[in-house]
Amino acid sequence: MIKHTLLLLACIYCLVGCDTDISVQDEPKDPVAQEYPLAFVARPLLDEDGNPYQNNLAAPEEFNPGAQLILKQNAFAESAERELLAGVFASEAYDVKDLVVSPDGDTLLFALRPPELADVAEELQPRWSIWRYSRSSETIEPVIADPLLAEQGHDVTPGFLADGRIIFSSSRQQKARQILLDEFKPQYSGLHEDLQGPAFNLHVMNADGTGIEQISFNLSHDLYPVVLADGHILYSRWDNQSDRNMFNWYQMRPDGSANQLVYGWHSHQTGPDNSPVEFTKPLVLANDEVATLLRSRQQDGLNAMPVQIALALASDNEQPLYQEVLNLPAQTPLLPWNFDNSARPEPAGSVQSVFALQDGSERFLVSWSPCQVLVDEQVTSCELVDEPAEYLPASPRFGLWLFDLTKQTQVPVKLGSEQQLLTEPVVMQQYPRPVFLPANPDADPELAQTGEAILDIRSVYDIGGEAVLPIDQLADPMQTSAAERPVRYLSLVRGVPIPPEEVREVPNFAFGVNRRQLMRELVGITPVQPDGSVRVKVPANVPLALSLLNSDGQAVSPQHQQWITLAAGETLSCNGCHAANNTRPHGRLSGEWPTINPGPATASVSFTNTNPLLPPNAGETMAQTMARLLGEQTLSAALDFEDLWTDPALREPDPAELNQFADLLTSPPVGLDCFDSWQAACRLRIDYPSHIQPLWQLDRRQFDPVTNELLRDNSCVSCHSRTDAAGNAIVPAAQLELTEQASDLQAEQMTSYRELLSNDNEQELIGGVLVDRLVQAVDGAGNLLFLTDADGELILDENGDPIPVMVTVNIGASMRAGSALASQRFFQQFIQGASHQGYLSAAELRLISHWLDMGGQYYNSPFAVEPD
Repeated sequence: MIKHTLLLLACIYCLVGCDTDISVQDEPKDPVAQEYPLAFVARPLLDEDGNPYQNNLAAPEEFNPGAQLILKQNAFAESAERELLAGVFASEAYDVKDLVVSPDGDTLLFALRPPELADVAEELQPRWSIWRYSRSSETIEPVIADPLLAEQGHDVTPGFLADGRIIFSSSRQQKARQILLDEFKPQYSGLHEDLQGPAFNLHVMNADGTGIEQISFNLSHDLYPVVLADGHILYSRWDNQSDRNMFNWYQMRPDGSANQLVYGWHSHQTGPDNSPVEFTKPLVLANDEVATLLRSRQQDGLNAMPVQIALALASDNEQPLYQEVLNLPAQTPLLPWNFDNSARPEPAGSVQSVFALQDGSERFLVSWSPCQVLVDEQVTSCELVDEPAEYLPASPRFGLWLFDLTKQTQVPVKLGSEQQLLTEPVVMQQYPRPVFLPANPDADPELAQTGEAILDIRSVYDIGGEAVLPIDQLADPMQTSAAERPVRYLSLVRGVPIPPEEVREVPNFAFGVNRRQLMRELVGITPVQPDGSVRVKVPANVPLALSLLNSDGQAVSPQHQQWITLAAGETLSCNGCHAANNTRPHGRLSGEWPTINPGPATASVSFTNTNPLLPPNAGETMAQTMARLLGEQTLSAALDFEDLWTDPALREPDPAELNQFADLLTSPPVGLDCFDSWQAACRLRIDYPSHIQPLWQLDRRQFDPVTNELLRDNSCVSCHSRTDAAGNAIVPAAQLELTEQASDLQAEQMTSYRELLSNDNEQELIGGVLVDRLVQAVDGAGNLLFLTDADGELILDENGDPIPVMVTVNIGASMRAGSALASQRFFQQFIQGASHQGYLSAAELRLISHWLDMGGQYYNSPFAVEPD
């Protein structure tokens, strides 16, 4: 039946392709098709330069002029249609996308970018904005009436909230800009983490365009919000931090609270033949289930792979939620035909977009192209060849079709052509209004007023519900001392938004040797309690990454590769941490494995062998007990430890520790004073030229207190230099030069920076000049190598001797950007008994550790960069 239907439709397209007059008779005979209009976008398949249209997921601001917004009277193939924006602009070279219908079926929202202005700079061109068409009043207008307000950013991917407000994605970053001012920085909308365009985050506004409020705070894109039946917002987030570069699904309340990863982190190799795919626009089905069209950012075609996703059962394609069972993968075909996003021709044809009718039937309005290939340069239906994959695909003909899964039929609504792409169809039909979710009822108004939130982690030793270390042993002061616990502190790092060029041009050298980390600031540090728990105030609406630290302040865990954000007044509770090889749900508020740290069963049971002055309530962690009895903890700039848990009647408490930047003899990190009285805007910034290089140049000479005789010169540059005190050339100690002169590898960076973080050549002194040391090369077996000609014969010098192949000697970098623990070639020199013991103070070593763990950047503020 299906094959015959496909063959019939393919034949219809063949006839159309031959300019045959054809009247489509098999039109739908139902109330939906007769009573409800449908809207769609018609756009050229090729631009004016002949390049095929592509939807660039990473660039929602891209402008593809020539699109048209079409309203069709109903789903009959021959029904009347009209261009809704005809006459609105002097030119038809506008662009339109992101169509969505209101629950009452009367209003159509869409994103529109007007035609370009001649002889006007790009930054002054019209922006994308949200427009509205009313079916009842036959009006079409921008939602934001004030043109100055509308032009403050690109606005795309709108949706309707249950209370009538509009949610959309925008580059205006309204709240993020205000937070920059609170941090004493210039106000601007930051670029996304690939630095190729503005970052888009989710905003809400009233139906009349007033009351715009930012509710998500990713450093890359948050796009395609849809409202689920229970009132939550499901959207697609570009996780683009550090080594991650993927689109996943997240969920939040309409006020931005309870923001959490819900699907996709471990499911990206699920395309045809395990090819990579992205989780972008969610599609809510009539039965409240969720689907999407899987695409790859690397693919050339417009085709997609429609799948339904068991979001209520799974966090990944093969990972069920706690106590749920997956009998099949979470991703199953949405349509009973073999559609995918591969480049090979598929007999079922290709799908570009899908709209689920909301009338309870299993019907979809689909942008579909039949399978056609080129046979002897002639367009031929795939049904007429034995192996379609052996032929080149013909240009697609994406038309609009009504797919009925019950009848397993496809009925034409509007046939496509080789020149146009018909896409984003929506039926202007009413559907059940989602549940209305009010503002988070658990939000603390006092915290909200100061822009703060609470981060509450039950145990950092909890990895997906499994204990990586024996928590009962760690939490018992009689079994484990503070010095024996592997994790002592938790640090929070903030990603610094990078401004666009018109605000500040940031040259590449400013990021240092590892641009993927961009720029970072230390938001603060808090102790981890013996049971691994943490509870601390953090800044709200700021993208944060977590790291676990040892007693020296060095990260002993990979930096968290999701930006975590908390809404003002919110308490974000999670069971533990995450590991790359653990696919269990992490941070998902429902479906997580039970905590390994449930706390005391009753209030009468205390923590084992702990201070009786800190009695817990049932189910509390140690951090929660401290917050209840001693007040909520705030972030610190110091490694500040005080043993409150050891019962002094059982043993002597562990000694207090205090490692603070105020002990530095060089310039402390920028922002240190703020931590004297912590507030949400406190940040610590470390720049290499201002804070690390001075360590190498600090005068560390030691003199006899009586004779004033120089006893020892521990100044770094006194040995790690290419000249001695008299100006004579020398080989730097350990082949490491720590001077501030310009590097020969990157003139805008200091020699010391490149010597520490980049591989280099070993040098030697010849004739008073430093040159690269050369040695004779050897093969894999250790045999000496000599120059040979094309025939493999030895080349001899004038004395008849073979000429050796000489190569430089590599010196590995002593530091690794992004990891102090992986920089032990440097730090091992300063441990007890090592050659440099005592040369650098604990505060200095900690400063270097934090700087390395944040990425080892050259600068960590766009506005601290000295011009090249």
